[in-house]
Amino acid sequence: MRHTTRAVLCLITICLAGASVAWTPWGAIYESARDERSVSQQADDKRISLDIKSQLADRDGKKALKVHVYCFMGRVYLVGAIDDTDFRKFAVKTAKSIKGNKGVTTHFVKETDTTADDLEVAASVRAALIAEGDLSATQIETETMNGEVVMVGMVRSKADAKLAIKVAKGVEGVRKVTSYLIPPK
Repeated sequence: MRHTTRAVLCLITICLAGASVAWTPWGAIYESARDERSVSQQADDKRISLDIKSQLADRDGKKALKVHVYCFMGRVYLVGAIDDTDFRKFAVKTAKSIKGNKGVTTHFVKETDTTADDLEVAASVRAALIAEGDLSATQIETETMNGEVVMVGMVRSKADAKLAIKVAKGVEGVRKVTSYLIPPK
């Protein structure tokens, strides 16, 4: 009987320990990647961006590849290097028509071929953001076009947004940095 009681107590202890692990905010303990949005908000944002991407691809798959769609907290960001004014307008109209959209911000630049320089700058910016120990860069998306870096995403604070801009500007080959980083309210 004593062994059964011990076994039950041991099992309860293991279950409680397991339950507490499931609820542990690992990001707080290990300072790892975390998302400031609720799971529901993340799902809504993903649905919104996928709905927009799908409609753009249905219209013109080749041009759709030139428009990068991001959504954070219901706000849509259209970023790309595309000269086709009609397709730009279609992208904005499409984004505005999606249920749950709370606004559209566009950042379009003159269309150019992706150069090796842009790819190198993009990789260097990503590496610099990740290497910055005082910055959680896991939710910062970057696009590099003609040496211009556009940053979109969530950051923990206004100070993180400023630091991300400073880090990106410090990368060789970056001509300009535009930030649409969102700190918590």
